[in-house]
Amino acid sequence: VPTNCRIQHRGNFSPQFRIKNPMGECRGGWRKWKGKCYSEHGDHPWREGEQMCNRHQAHIWQPNDREEYQWVEQNVMRHNTWYWLGTICNSEGQNTNIAAFFTASGEDMRQIQQRLNARMHPGHHINNHSHPCMMSHRNNNSWRWQYHHQHGHEGRRIVCEAPLG
Repeated sequence: VPTNCRIQHRGNFSPQFRIKNPMGECRGGWRKWKGKCYSEHGDHPWREGEQMCNRHQAHIWQPNDREEYQWVEQNVMRHNTWYWLGTICNSEGQNTNIAAFFTASGEDMRQIQQRLNARMHPGHHINNHSHPCMMSHRNNNSWRWQYHHQHGHEGRRIVCEAPLG
């Protein structure tokens, strides 16, 4: 994540955590799918949600393709509400090009976007300070492949994603 990517409303937070000790197996309450573990958690601002996931050697979930998105939506998410995604800002100012965004986990959004084919909702953008976070709404076809921008200080549900080692 570039150093100029900051959540302005949360103390200029920039996620830099990297997983060093992947889970050996999914712990109680975590669901396993294709070499990763997923767990839903309550409402948190983006920064606190990411830090909570980090304590489990995980990051806020960023869907890598439509199959994963639909599996998590149906098997992990339990509430028809907004969920933070693991996307955090871009370094180009206001932007709607999802391939230019960064993830807290360091995954390459250019590759993810080729498989996911999502888009920003009309009138929404991501930037590197005041609207750096994206979220999606579970079981809402109007928002399923369209992302909503947000400041990051609002409480939203979290899905943590942890790789298996």
